[in-house]
Amino acid sequence: MPAPVAVSPLEALAAVTGKIKQGTVERVDLESAAGRYLAEPLHGAARSAGQPADPPGVLRSSCDGYALSDGCGAGDRLSLIDELTGPEAPGNRRIPSGSAIRVETGDLLPGKTWGVLPADDGTLLGAGKLRVERLPQAGEGVLGRDDGKPMIFEAGSLLSTRHQAYLLAAGVEKACVHTPPRVGMLLLGDELTDLKTDLETGQVHDLNGYWLRDAIEDLGLEVISLGISEDGPEGLRKHLVRCHTRQLDVLILSGGTGAGITDRTAEAIQELNGNVLFEKLSLHGCDSLVFGKLNNMDVLGLSGLPLSCSAAFDLFCRPLLLARSGASKGYWNWACMTYLDEILAPLPPLDNRPEDWCLQVGKLSEHSPEALTQPTVKTWNPETLFSPVAAGSEGWVLRPPEPEGKPVFFARQQ
Repeated sequence: MPAPVAVSPLEALAAVTGKIKQGTVERVDLESAAGRYLAEPLHGAARSAGQPADPPGVLRSSCDGYALSDGCGAGDRLSLIDELTGPEAPGNRRIPSGSAIRVETGDLLPGKTWGVLPADDGTLLGAGKLRVERLPQAGEGVLGRDDGKPMIFEAGSLLSTRHQAYLLAAGVEKACVHTPPRVGMLLLGDELTDLKTDLETGQVHDLNGYWLRDAIEDLGLEVISLGISEDGPEGLRKHLVRCHTRQLDVLILSGGTGAGITDRTAEAIQELNGNVLFEKLSLHGCDSLVFGKLNNMDVLGLSGLPLSCSAAFDLFCRPLLLARSGASKGYWNWACMTYLDEILAPLPPLDNRPEDWCLQVGKLSEHSPEALTQPTVKTWNPETLFSPVAAGSEGWVLRPPEPEGKPVFFARQQ
């Protein structure tokens, strides 16, 4: 049987995130939608509204002080008014010339307010008089001056608790979100045993399962543990059949992807009439990766080696799970992040196969990655979510074969 063709990391990312089946769309109360991804855009309040529920044009004070009308100057002595009264709506009222109005933070302002004088920048002279010591800039201290365009939360956005509170305050009660995928996790290897047990001859501690569950749950997903399976296709086939009865959308495997005679994950998928999209990765340092589809279930097999498993999870498993959850590409598409190779040291010549991409550990210093030692990776918290690339971020540097292009730097905020 010919060796499987190895795909590049970019091809693998496109395969695991392409032609996916996202969760069904449901309209739920906003209070219960936190942590889900929007299936439709949501419109909030105007961007600079004084309060989220304010309609466009409503002005509020951002500080305690005095509302001023146009034409005031430093040193002016103004008549002090506690509040404006009259038949007009608050937004249509005007501050009389030569006067100022006492306001507190959040108070409604007359529609023609020029600016708000902070309390410390005015001196009370008694008998209802105020002297302007420092004239504010036009619009200073005034919230709500904009074109009235609402803030839009695009489809695919994560509905965080902060966004949830903002939308609730703006009067939004419902949201259309994707249902999260049902995720199963299976560890392969007769030799694996729990970290808390003493090792016997031929046994090794299960390092991957220790953090893999938490890493998936940190994405807001429930994990259905299928335990530890024996090596070989027979045991795996038994568990794959069980996945159908449990209605899993994604199955994450750890182990069974190497070159050993019992590492036959792809074979087990194919024997159950599944489709294997690839079973080898052209990435030196992380070449064991299997991805297939079985009865509408995505099956992603990660290496049993801890370092390779961690890299494959970050580079391919997390994007798969986020894409199936309805997240937009901005949350997981690292393929667009390329950087000049100014500091990154090359791998040793013997390990740098010219036909493969190479995996390195890196830290982003301003706009250039610098190499880190592999022991640094072992101190990482694998459950940490990825965030936009920033100086000081650490992650994986993917060096493509020359002369394909610049290294791809996949970073997370520590």
